[in-house]
Amino acid sequence: MQKQRFFLFLKIFLAALCLSATQQAYSDTETTIKQAVETQQRSQALLDKSDSGKQKIRPGSTPLSTLLTMTELVKQGKYDEAAKYLDMRYLPARVKSIGAKELLRRLIIIWQQQNLLDLTAISNAPEGAQNDGLPSYRDLMGYINSSQGKVPVYLQKISDPTVGYIWKISNQTLVQIPTLWAEFGYPDWATAVSSYLPEFKVFHMENWQFVSVVVIIIASWYLIKLLTNLLSFIWSRLYPEKTAFHHFLTGGLRYAMTMWTIQYGISKLGLSLQAKVIFASGILDYLAIMFLILGIVELVAQRLTSKLNEKFSRALIRPLSTTVKVLVVIVLILSWLSDAGYSLTTVLTGLGIGSLAIALAAQKTLENVFGAFTLYIARPIKPGDFCQFGDITGTVEEIGLRSTRIRKLNRSIVHVPNSVFASKELENFAEIDRRLYKRELRVRLDTTSEQLRLLLIALRELIISHPKTLDVAARARFEEIERDAFLIVVNAYVSTKSMPEFKAIAEDLNFHILDILHKLNIRLATPEQRIVITKAEPVSETVQKEAEAKIQALIEQEKLPFPNFSDEEKAAIKDTLAYPPEGSPKKDHD
Repeated sequence: MQKQRFFLFLKIFLAALCLSATQQAYSDTETTIKQAVETQQRSQALLDKSDSGKQKIRPGSTPLSTLLTMTELVKQGKYDEAAKYLDMRYLPARVKSIGAKELLRRLIIIWQQQNLLDLTAISNAPEGAQNDGLPSYRDLMGYINSSQGKVPVYLQKISDPTVGYIWKISNQTLVQIPTLWAEFGYPDWATAVSSYLPEFKVFHMENWQFVSVVVIIIASWYLIKLLTNLLSFIWSRLYPEKTAFHHFLTGGLRYAMTMWTIQYGISKLGLSLQAKVIFASGILDYLAIMFLILGIVELVAQRLTSKLNEKFSRALIRPLSTTVKVLVVIVLILSWLSDAGYSLTTVLTGLGIGSLAIALAAQKTLENVFGAFTLYIARPIKPGDFCQFGDITGTVEEIGLRSTRIRKLNRSIVHVPNSVFASKELENFAEIDRRLYKRELRVRLDTTSEQLRLLLIALRELIISHPKTLDVAARARFEEIERDAFLIVVNAYVSTKSMPEFKAIAEDLNFHILDILHKLNIRLATPEQRIVITKAEPVSETVQKEAEAKIQALIEQEKLPFPNFSDEEKAAIKDTLAYPPEGSPKKDHD
């Protein structure tokens, strides 16, 4: 797991590196990435023009031709020839002893740490730039900011016995190189390491700098990992039940601190401006802030999930936190682009054109996202609810941004897109406040009317007297005379939400109905067709007379319960039936 985290961190870091590398350069002054990119493009255009031979100017005849020639020679590794364009006259012995080649190498290293060479700003006139406040034989190339103040870098026109005159790097600048090198130069250990490594450059870094960056990344990761693990250990001992902050320590905070540590270490390597942009253009700061904010969002989400009461949907937290994270990343990217010098209006306009195509491609995805929010706001279901959607019946396990996960009765998982789930009929069994008990009794046609009346009386007494049935819509009616049966319908609501409990109560009611049918000698019609070729067996005269006598007695006493029992009779028999029935274990119903 730790290895996976490190490699994930490394992938994000390298992706940011490549993104910054495409932007090329950023000055530690007020130069923006956009300005640096434009500067380099203009300079490269001049170099390409010079290489193609379109610019017919003698090397050294103008300040620009001198720098173009030196740039090409340095790119080819010909430092000895490029050093010929240094004015080595009148230099102190301590400076001259360094040698022209080494002076040039040091000047390039010091210059590149703070500046980009804008060749388009250099004069291409033989007499140099005019009206710049400098002598006619001197042009300003730029400044190097040191602890002693600004040090100017001059180009100077000097006489040459072969060509008359030539523009070179001024000796007034060269005399400052030893002092500048003491402040900005590479340490001795770096030179020693470089000598043992093959010559190469990566992201405008020298070989030893690249190796140092790799070491800094690995060391920073494991150093911060050790620190956050220690803090996490202390936290888990003090607050063992609070795991959210533990995840924050080993997640967002660790990544953020690692980024800042890497940035600090790299700032001490004396990188060139082109290399510095990759690490110091704010990309590491923004990555650190991103990891920190995402970690805080996750921390808050976990805390809310553990504290929210039933008034709010806990399931909303996960997709909501994901949405917040996406918005944070978008805002940070736009902020970084703004700091890099790009107009947000231009960026957003460009994105608007591309966004149309993206929106069309992501139409279904967006429908699912809006469907998720519809489910969260309307709350027709929530995780844990048992529901039926079309021919799918099961328990809702998770409502995500794209789909809703349902576990069916056979324990398989179904993922239903939110756009579909939110737009069709949904039956939520978890919201049932009571359950319907309804039975249709098909009684044989040879049943007498008196028997039917006694049956209805007994059924009504049953649903009134049972302690688990409700008064709402409680009825037993003789509804239909069919071709092969009399249809009696029993309807009652049972005061339970639980399906297992409802099944038990329904079972008890079914047994009572069977007892009533048996007691009244009433048989149910069977779904069959018979051809009777003998005389049908008549109903027992004794049973018929008993039924007639009971009905007559009720008529004389004015207690015949049709169409319903009186309120006094209902109150008298209400909840008089024993449930659970006699003999059932009492402990299961305490």
